[in-house]
Amino acid sequence: MSYSVPKIAGEQDTIVGRSEDHLWSRWEVFVRPRGGVTHVYSESVHAPDAETALLNARDTYLRRVEGVSLWVIPEGAISRWDEHQELPRSAAGQDASPRPLWEAFIRHRRGAQFLHAGSIVAVDARDAIARARDAFLTKTDGVAIWVAPSASIVAADPAEAEMLFEPFADKGYRQATYYDIPEEVGYM
Repeated sequence: MSYSVPKIAGEQDTIVGRSEDHLWSRWEVFVRPRGGVTHVYSESVHAPDAETALLNARDTYLRRVEGVSLWVIPEGAISRWDEHQELPRSAAGQDASPRPLWEAFIRHRRGAQFLHAGSIVAVDARDAIARARDAFLTKTDGVAIWVAPSASIVAADPAEAEMLFEPFADKGYRQATYYDIPEEVGYM
């Protein structure tokens, strides 16, 4: 349902709730669980800035997972490839171009989560995807690759880890497993 609102001088015509000017950016969230060796894709959050994205990600995805590290990446910074697209060729012959650091995330099979595979140096996104494929996949392994410039990743400050990760550690009552089911209820 949409409705009109009185127009203010200089304001563009918009439909409430549909104006592109009022939507928050989408941020992809990666969490490294306690005892885990790599960051795992958790889904996305919407936020106006990186700090709010980190807080939204914490509130949304760290309730069930004991995390020790949290990354958010603006959706527009991620370049994607999946098994239905042709793989780009590596730009190995380019010599004097600056080569920034990229982070690669791999989905090894359909339905699996994206895992942080490692860092690569590449000229651009196409080159980063090609190099990620060469470095982290076998011929029969992997159905999707995401790459993002390392500079685009916003990581939770390790000095603030206690503030970010510990509040959820002692709130077991938020989990269904915290409660005992009475015997008369039986199986749920």
